[in-house]
Amino acid sequence: MLPTLFFIAAALLVLWNVRNYNGFERAYAYQGSFPGERYECLVGGLYSEDRVLCMAGADRAGIYFLPHPKPQRLFQNSGYPIFKKSFFIPWQDMNYCSKKVLFKDCIWFDLSPRKIWIYVPREVGEKLLADAHREIPI
Repeated sequence: MLPTLFFIAAALLVLWNVRNYNGFERAYAYQGSFPGERYECLVGGLYSEDRVLCMAGADRAGIYFLPHPKPQRLFQNSGYPIFKKSFFIPWQDMNYCSKKVLFKDCIWFDLSPRKIWIYVPREVGEKLLADAHREIPI
């Protein structure tokens, strides 16, 4: 009985996570191009399995996460998955703060209503916030 309940709870959690992520993808999908400065970075938190390599940019409207221009090769890649979709997240939809993730300083972007959290290395996060003319957290 207990293993069955555990299995059902795990299945429901996976379904909730997929539904939550699909809603995020629909709400923040971006089809345009970003003309501003882009920074290569490893984004964590968006995909549960690992950090992903992408290009990030920001302006006064929001933050952009774009696919990396390098194609992912079967044998010669950096060991990180490559971002495949473009997202634009308006600043009013998120909060941000400075946190440590696995002993590394990061800027943490929190989309609380959607239960989505994204983090980038602090060096990149500070550049993104400066480009957007936002206050950099201490």
